[in-house]
Amino acid sequence: MSTFKLIEIAETKQRLQTEEAILVDTRDAQSFAVDHAEGAFHLTNDTLKEFVDMVEFDTPVFVVCYHGNSSKGVAQYLAEQGYEDTYSVEGGMTMWRQVFPLEKSAQ
Repeated sequence: MSTFKLIEIAETKQRLQTEEAILVDTRDAQSFAVDHAEGAFHLTNDTLKEFVDMVEFDTPVFVVCYHGNSSKGVAQYLAEQGYEDTYSVEGGMTMWRQVFPLEKSAQ
């Protein structure tokens, strides 16, 4: 059975800048609209089909939530769907903003 891995925020950002990878944000629509990391895909039940159609199974997928807890379940789900390289971002967006404060995303 496929499984996900944990990854720290700094490594996540570095990998997103240097390789073909995707960051998915699983927070609620209001939180995502207010602030999200640049280039993040808002993954919800409603956008899951779009995500699967758009993202190849060999693309590294980094999952971020509020604090790094619920992203583990989503990362595991994506791994079970066939995504070969899935990660849960430790600390979530709360920690992301501590490491990278006031980085404004394109809305």
